[in-house]
Amino acid sequence: MHQIELILICLAIGVLLRWSGRLPDTAPKVLGGWVINVALPAAALRSVHDVTFDADWWLAAATPWIGVSFAIIILVPIGRSLNWSRQRLGALLLVAGWGNTSFVGIPMITALAGAQWLGLGLVIDLFGSYLALSVVGITIATICSDATFDIRVVMRRIITFPPFIAIIVAITTNHLDRPVFIDDVVNALAMTLTPLALAAVGFALRLDRISGRLAALGLGLGFRLVVAPFLILVKYLLLGKIGDPAARIAILEMAMPPMLGASIIAMGHDLEPDLVVLMIGLGVPLSMLTAPLWWSLIAAF
Repeated sequence: MHQIELILICLAIGVLLRWSGRLPDTAPKVLGGWVINVALPAAALRSVHDVTFDADWWLAAATPWIGVSFAIIILVPIGRSLNWSRQRLGALLLVAGWGNTSFVGIPMITALAGAQWLGLGLVIDLFGSYLALSVVGITIATICSDATFDIRVVMRRIITFPPFIAIIVAITTNHLDRPVFIDDVVNALAMTLTPLALAAVGFALRLDRISGRLAALGLGLGFRLVVAPFLILVKYLLLGKIGDPAARIAILEMAMPPMLGASIIAMGHDLEPDLVVLMIGLGVPLSMLTAPLWWSLIAAF
């Protein structure tokens, strides 16, 4: 669980860097640029290599896609009824729609379910969270930031999105052996994802800006930490698969706090950054309480 501690420490480092005045106000954009263009692609390349697939895992891998679909169905009508801006809606969809299935999810799986399920966790993360973010997430960010829907613009942003390119490269070369030095470089670059992404979030985090955002914050975190895992639990109950270990891992992954990559994309598209960083800053510590409760509930079935 040392990665959970690392997450909290990196958030605190970002806050301290802002207080110190040692970095310019543009630091989150610079750090976010590295995350999107270097660290996320490297993490995708690292995750897919040598992962073995089980045919029964694909329903679990579809969970993040289903989760963001529920987010759109539930959050968009509520946001519109409250006359929220497209920027706020985009922020909520990106940050509440995707869970942190890797840097929080993987340690949680290890601690609660056992290391034997890490392969499933990686499959959910790569083919669920990362791939959905590269396609649906970029579409949401483009529409909400530009206020228009141009299929050519959306497709161009998807196919030029570095993590999407990395996933395609990783899948097509998965059967090939990699030189050790390439693995070392990819691993080193991927390891920068959590520290830099969280430092960017911590730097931008302003608790004094929570005023006027309580409703959106409560709705977003409520969906992410409570509603989303509940809906996936109901899905598996209806399918009669709630006792399947893969189903339990999928529900646990859906109970994770907001995804760092999605938050960086939202901030990069100027989708109410203050709301985004509040959801990350509060969502991560809250999930340390809610995720074990979900696991206890799942284990009761």
